[in-house]
Order: sequence, then C-alpha cells, then structure tokens
Amino acid sequence: MKNILNIIFVMFFFSCSITKKEILSKGSSKCIENKKFKYEFYKNINIVDSLITKNQNESFHKSLKFISIYSHVSYESALNYSRTYPYGAYEKDRKGWMDWYEKNKCSNIQLKN
Repeated sequence: MKNILNIIFVMFFFSCSITKKEILSKGSSKCIENKKFKYEFYKNINIVDSLITKNQNESFHKSLKFISIYSHVSYESALNYSRTYPYGAYEKDRKGWMDWYEKNKCSNIQLKN
C-alpha cells in the first residue's frame, strides 16, 4: 500500500511540474495584439494588393507610405521612367510586411501619426 501511495505521489509531482512549466511559458509569452493597428495595417496592404496591377493612384501611394512607417517598402524600385512600383518589388516587400507583422504583433504596436 505504501508503494502505491509513493507511486501516486511521484506521478502527481511530475504532472504538477509539467503544468507549472506550461503556465510559466505561457505567462511569459503573453501576446498583446493591437486590433486597431492590425485592421489599419491589413487595410493598407489590401489597398496595395488591389491596385498594384491597376491604377497606382493617390490611395495606393498613401497606403505604401503608411506601411513604410512600420516595415520596408522598396521606394527605390519606383524610380523608373513610369514612376510605378514594380510587381516584383511588391511581391518581395509584401512577404516582408507579413513577416514583420507576425514578428511584432504581440508587442502592442501603436499607430504613429
């Protein structure tokens, strides 16, 4: 009987220590995502997505400017004869925007004026 109680105690101890580790790791990686920022960031990416092969108008350029405050935009690629943002640069930059957001989303990113 004493051996069974010892085994139960040891099993209980190990299960509690695993749970404690899980709790500590979850507590230290608490994600505070600013939903308003997420909405604005993705709204501007969607504007760029919808206009990249169409009319790169004022709203397109405003969206690029917004994104560039937080992540890299290859403006030097737009220094061509037609002053358009090339699709190849857009594809590369867009991946960088998404990566940047994933890496920084839990740091409660604030909108800059």
